[in-house]
Amino acid sequence: MLRLKGFIGVVITATILAVPLYYYWEFLTRGMRPSGSTLRLNQLEKEGVPDFTLPDLAGQPVSLHQFAGRPVLVNLWASWCSPCVKEFPSLKHLVEHFSGKLVVLAVSHDHSRDDLDSFIRTFGKVPKDFVIVWDKDRKTSELFGTDQLPETYILTREHRLVRKVAGEQLWDQPTALQFFTDILGI
Repeated sequence: MLRLKGFIGVVITATILAVPLYYYWEFLTRGMRPSGSTLRLNQLEKEGVPDFTLPDLAGQPVSLHQFAGRPVLVNLWASWCSPCVKEFPSLKHLVEHFSGKLVVLAVSHDHSRDDLDSFIRTFGKVPKDFVIVWDKDRKTSELFGTDQLPETYILTREHRLVRKVAGEQLWDQPTALQFFTDILGI
């Protein structure tokens, strides 16, 4: 009987010590594990970018697969996002520069359609290959594992992920233009 009590005492002591050790280990290794968005990005690189469909400004459905055979920039943005507003004109210039060879699929995460429409009126007409869609439920954030706005996903002609760009970029600068010239093989 004494051995059984000793065994139970050891088990209880081990359990009491194991719980704080477990949490301490979790604390120590937290920075060693990739974040959820990194894991999602790795998955997109390996498996490809899944298709999605959203309404354009005229209410017509637009799917990513409609642009098969053309490189696509999927840009997640919103009119309330200051860096997105700064980036918007350079995306328009990028599409104009590569007329017909590159598509920007601008996915708005605006809270209301009025906000989106007001923003578009401010910036005026967009080029033909600059397609704006509205993701009112922000499902693309889940799909891409988006951490912040703006985020841009550069896809090849086969819609394989080449690069994720987080934050504001000037897409019409010489280095960006050269990058796309290389991708397009011009």
